Amino acid sequence: MDPVATPIRHSITFRMTVAVCVFVVLFQSLLAVLALVYFKRELQQAITDQQFTMLTVISQNIDQKLRSSQRILVDVSGHVTPEIIRDSDAAQRFLDIRPGTKSTFDNGLFLFSRQGRIIAESPFRPDRRGRDISFRDYYKKTMATGQPVISEPYVSTHTPGVPAVIFTAPLKDRDGRITAILAGSLNLLHNNFLGELAGTRIASSGYLYLLTRGRTMIMHPDKSWIMQPAAPPGANPLLDRALQGFEGSGESVNSRGGRALTSFKHLHAADWIIAANYPLDEAYAPIQRARSYLALALIIGTAVIIIVVRRIMERNTSTLVRFASHVNAIAAKQGEERLFRHDSDDEIGVLVRTFNVMIQDEDRKSRELFHTSTHDALTGLFNRAYFDSEMARLSRGRQTPISVVIADIDGLKACNDSRGHVAGDALIKATARTLTESFRAEDVLARIGGDEFGVLLPGVAAEQVEQTLGRLRQAVGKMETSGNGFPLSVSFGSATATTPDGLAEAFKLADQRMYREKRAKLPIVYRP
Repeated sequence: MDPVATPIRHSITFRMTVAVCVFVVLFQSLLAVLALVYFKRELQQAITDQQFTMLTVISQNIDQKLRSSQRILVDVSGHVTPEIIRDSDAAQRFLDIRPGTKSTFDNGLFLFSRQGRIIAESPFRPDRRGRDISFRDYYKKTMATGQPVISEPYVSTHTPGVPAVIFTAPLKDRDGRITAILAGSLNLLHNNFLGELAGTRIASSGYLYLLTRGRTMIMHPDKSWIMQPAAPPGANPLLDRALQGFEGSGESVNSRGGRALTSFKHLHAADWIIAANYPLDEAYAPIQRARSYLALALIIGTAVIIIVVRRIMERNTSTLVRFASHVNAIAAKQGEERLFRHDSDDEIGVLVRTFNVMIQDEDRKSRELFHTSTHDALTGLFNRAYFDSEMARLSRGRQTPISVVIADIDGLKACNDSRGHVAGDALIKATARTLTESFRAEDVLARIGGDEFGVLLPGVAAEQVEQTLGRLRQAVGKMETSGNGFPLSVSFGSATATTPDGLAEAFKLADQRMYREKRAKLPIVYRP
C-alpha cells in the first residue's frame, strides 16, 4: 500500500467537499438574501399602510370627541347669566347640576372671571374661590383670541399634582366683551376618551401616544411619561419631521433605544400629534422565521451534499475520524478507556499502536508522580500536603462529626543520636505500621512531620476515638522496633469537630492535647 495514498485521498475528498459546499451555500445564500430583502420591503409597506389607516380613523375619532366636548361646553356657557357670574354660590349651584357635562370633564367644571379668578368650581374645593389663574396659558389665549381653547397639558391644582388638559368657552356681553370663562378639565390619568389611547395595543407590545407640537407628552401607556418632553431634537429624526408637519410612516428609534415602525397623524381640533409604534422585532417576526427556515434549508442542503460527496471515501476515513474524536476527548477518559481499539496493519494501525504505547507510558508516569506527590517515601503513608488538602475538603463538606488524632513519637531524637538514623527510621516505620493497623481504610492517615502523624476520621464521634486510642496505647506499649531494643512510645491527642468549619480548631486542640500528654511523660530517659 502506498503510504501517502490515504492522506492524498483524504485531502481530495476534503477539497471537493469544501468547493461544492461553498458554491452551493453562496448561491443559495444570495437567493435567500434577495428574497428576504424583497419580502421585508413588502411586509413593511403592508404594515405601515395598515397602521396609518388605523391611525387616521383613530385621529378622526379623537377630533370628533374633542369638538363634541368643546360644543358641550359652549352650549352650557349659553345658560350662564350675569347674575350667576356675580354670585359665586349661584355659580356653584349652576355647575353642580350639570352631571352630564361633569361626566365628560372628569377633572371638574370651572367658572372664571374675566380677571382670571375662580368664581366657582365643581366638585367644590374649599378656600379656592378668588384664586388667580390668570397666569395660565389657556386663560391668556382665550382672552387674546376670544375663542374657545383646548389647552396644552398642565398640572392641575383642583386635583393636586394630576396632569390635565382644559377646554374653555368665553362668555361675552352684547358688545362682544368677555365677561367670564366657562372651562372643563380632563384628567389625563383617567380612562376618558384620551385615556383610552393608553390601553390601545398594536400587536403584542405596540402602543399609541399623543403629544403637542412643543414635544410635551399628553398620553402614553407609561403614565410617568405624561407631561414629560418627548425625545430631544435629533434623537428621533422621524419625530422631528412630524413636528414640522410630516404625516406618514417610517422606522424610528424611541427615547429608550427601541426601534419601531412609527406612523404620525396631526389632529385638527387641537394642535396635537397622535403616533402609533409597532416594535420592529414584532413587525419583522415573519422575516425572522423565514430567515430561520432558509437557514435550516441551507444546512440540510449542505449536509446532503456533504454526505453524497463523502460517501465513497467514508470507509477509508471513518477510523481516522473516530481516532481524532477519541484523541479530542482523551482528557475526560480514564484507565482502559484512554486506549483506542483498532486492529489493522495499515498506517492507521501503526499510528494507533504507537499512540496506545505512549498513553500507557504517560499513565504509568502520572500514577507514579501522583503517588510521589501525595505519599511519604519512608512510611508509605500520605504526606502533609495531602493531609492539608483533605482537611480543606472536609471543612467545605457536610459530613459530621469529624475527629482528629495527632500522634508524636517520644524520644525519636534520642534514638537517632544514640543508635543512628537507621534505628530512628525503623522507629518511624513501626509507628506507621501500628497506626495503620488501628484505623480504618477510609480514615486519612498521614505523616505530617518528622516524628508526627495525623489522622482524620470522618463520621467518628469523640467516644469512639477515645476507645480507639485506648486500644492503640496498649498496642504501642507491646511494640518494639525491628530488634534494636529501643522501646516504642507515642503521645496522642484527639479532638472532634461537630461542624465542618470547626475542623481547623479541632486540629489545634488535638495538637495541644498531644503535647500535654508528652509533657506528662517527662522526664523520659532513653539509654543506648
